[in-house]
Amino acid sequence: MKARIAVLADYANVTADRKLNVMGVFNVINAPRVPAIHRQMQLVVSCVPDPWDATVDAPIEIQLVDADGHALWSFKGQMNLGGAMPGEQATANFILSLNDLRFDKFGFYDFKILVNDEPFASIPLLVHQLEATV
Repeated sequence: MKARIAVLADYANVTADRKLNVMGVFNVINAPRVPAIHRQMQLVVSCVPDPWDATVDAPIEIQLVDADGHALWSFKGQMNLGGAMPGEQATANFILSLNDLRFDKFGFYDFKILVNDEPFASIPLLVHQLEATV
């Protein structure tokens, strides 16, 4: 399986004809103080299974890890890999809405993505302190 995209965005959806729409891709959150609460973001993963992969559903795990390597939370679910139309390459799109995500300190974070219990992708995120304005 290969990653096509793995990003954080303001919004994402999949249309009826299976197009992935992603808007407002970012990797920095600017905040005046901590704890910083990000009201809404979407973690978007799109992948293409290898032709020899007969798996229809694959377990997916997402972990948010701080700069010290501590896992702050994790999510486990299933990603559907089937359903390709004739003459079309199978594509799996996974969108996870994250609301009111709290960051207790400034610095680097990483969303680690595992598929079939194997490292698949990671999405870096920086929570940056805004400079005070006078």
